[in-house]
Amino acid sequence: MGYFQDKVFLVTGASSGIGLAIAQAMVVAGARVALMARSRDKLEELRQAWGQPERVLVTAGDVTRPEDCAAAVAATQAAFGRLDGLVHSAGVSMRGEVAATDPAVFRQLMDINFHSSVSLIQAALPAITTARGHVVVISSVVGHFSPPYRGGYAASKHAVQALMDALRVEVLDRGVHVLTVCPGFVATNISLNALAADGSRYDHMDPETAGGLDARDVARDVLAAITARKREIAPAGGLESLGLFLARVAPALLDRFFLRRFRNKPL
Repeated sequence: MGYFQDKVFLVTGASSGIGLAIAQAMVVAGARVALMARSRDKLEELRQAWGQPERVLVTAGDVTRPEDCAAAVAATQAAFGRLDGLVHSAGVSMRGEVAATDPAVFRQLMDINFHSSVSLIQAALPAITTARGHVVVISSVVGHFSPPYRGGYAASKHAVQALMDALRVEVLDRGVHVLTVCPGFVATNISLNALAADGSRYDHMDPETAGGLDARDVARDVLAAITARKREIAPAGGLESLGLFLARVAPALLDRFFLRRFRNKPL
């Protein structure tokens, strides 16, 4: 039997993108998985489509509501008797200049990407500590550098990085594994669902996103990193990997690259 056989994981953002790919990969690997997203109908459709409905629990809810996060954790424990890990994949991006973006958009980004992480971790950590399990949060390469016109998104992911780094040390001697996942471009609907400067749906597919990594490949890397109890991984293409490198060794050069890249095509 493999590592995930009969392990219990709660996966957020499970109705699409990276979250869906991780949840499905875990079910295939033998885990019992609670799916959390806002659309109960979509989650139920996935539960039936995967052919192992007894191994899948639908826990619809909004990650920005602490009570929904606590309810999802409680429902997972009630259904499966334990909780071995949390994979928090729900999130939203944005497109807009810092000076021109509605302040409410920044608050929404922090609620969805950062405050939800706090709520879920606080709700799940007691059970995960008992299981000596896993806390996994999907951040982004922009948790390490900040491209223009994504300032609020990058800020929220920087906050996630800091939260996970602190948590990792706090639970190190309790046997809890903390993994931060920092993907580059992944072929999902993230740019379509991004918030525009006025808070509306951006509704455009970025070519870099359309040509990004397959979410199933990212899921494979995440499961391998959980098994190996890695600290952080960054599934990314060459351009994003270059950005990570320049952010560490030549940040001024990265600034100039962004200036040239976005001068004639800001969004």
